[in-house]
Amino acid sequence: MSAAAEQRLQQWEVPQSEIAKLKETGKPATDLTINSPVAGYITERNALPNMYAEPSTKLYTVADLSRVWVYAQIFQNDVGRVKPGDVAQITVDSYPGRIFSGQIEEILPQVDMATRTVRVRLAIANPGIKLKPGMFVNVDLKTNIGRQLVVPASAVFQSGTRQLVFLNQGNGSLKPKEITTGPRLGDDFIVLKGLQPHQSIVISANFLIDSESQLQSAAGSFAPPPPGAGANAPPANAPAAAQANIEFTTDPNPPKKGSNSFHVKLTGAGGAAISGADATVTFYMAAMPAMGMAAMNTTAKLTDKGNGLYEGSGSLGSGGTWQVTITVQKNGQVIATKQLRVNATGGM
Repeated sequence: MSAAAEQRLQQWEVPQSEIAKLKETGKPATDLTINSPVAGYITERNALPNMYAEPSTKLYTVADLSRVWVYAQIFQNDVGRVKPGDVAQITVDSYPGRIFSGQIEEILPQVDMATRTVRVRLAIANPGIKLKPGMFVNVDLKTNIGRQLVVPASAVFQSGTRQLVFLNQGNGSLKPKEITTGPRLGDDFIVLKGLQPHQSIVISANFLIDSESQLQSAAGSFAPPPPGAGANAPPANAPAAAQANIEFTTDPNPPKKGSNSFHVKLTGAGGAAISGADATVTFYMAAMPAMGMAAMNTTAKLTDKGNGLYEGSGSLGSGGTWQVTITVQKNGQVIATKQLRVNATGGM
C-alpha cells in the first residue's frame, strides 16, 4: 500500500523531499512545496490562498524571457519581399542606440482586414531582459532585392494618376517622361519601367519648373519646346500671337470644393464674339507630401453656347489655391491661352 501511494505521488510530480518528509513523520501534510519544472519569470499567477484547484486549473505561467517573440505588422504589398530567416533589427525608445538582432521565424497566414497588414513573428535574443512583454518596438527588416534602377523620391512628380520625371535634354530643354515605380527604399523609388540607366533627369526643385509645363503634363497635353528654343523662340505648338481675348468666370464665384460651373467669353481683337472654337479649362493643384495629399487636376471641356460664350462644369477635390489654364483652339490651331490662380473655398 505504501509503495503504491508513493508511486501515485511521484506521478503527480510531488517533490521527493516532500515524499521523504511523509515517510519520516508518518503524518498527513496540509502544505506541499511544488518545484517549477522550468526556470524563468512568473508572468501569470492564479494560485490564491484557500482556492480549490482542479486538474485543469492553470496556477502559474512561467516564461523564459532570455529569448522572446516580436510580432511585426507588414503591409500586404510588402509581404512578398520577406521570408523566414531574413535578418531583423529591433530598436526601442527606452534604450536609445541599442540594437537587438534576430530573424524572421514565421510569416503568419492571415491578413488583418482593418489595417491590411500581415503579422510576422521574429525570434529575438533578449540579453539582460531588456525587452519586456507588451512593449512597442521598431522593426527594421533587411531583404535582398537584387540590382535595381532607382531615382531620388524628389525627382518623381506625382500627377495624381501618373508618375513623371523630367528628362534633361540640354540647353534648358526638359521633357516629361512617364514612369512606373516600385517600392520606396528610404529616399529613393525603384523604377520598374520608363527610364534607362544613365539618363539625365531633374532630381530636385521640381516646383521651380515652369508651372505651365507641370500643369499641361499632368493634363496629358504638354509638348516640350524644340531643341534650341530660347527667350526669343516660341514653343512649337503655340501661336505667334494671341488671336482672341479670354474672360473666365465661375459659378459660384469664387469656386468651392465640389461641383462648379465654368464660363468663358471669347472675343476677337476688335471685340467681336468668336464662336465655333474648342475651349478647355484645367484646374491643377500640386502635391503636398507633408500633408499626405497627391497632386490633383480637373479638366472640363466647355460647350459652345453661341455669341462667344462657352460653358461647362467640373468638380474640385479640395479648397485652396488652384492653377487654372484655359486653352482655346479653332481649326486645330491654338488661338488663345490664359493662366491664372484661383482660390477655392472649402476645406482640404
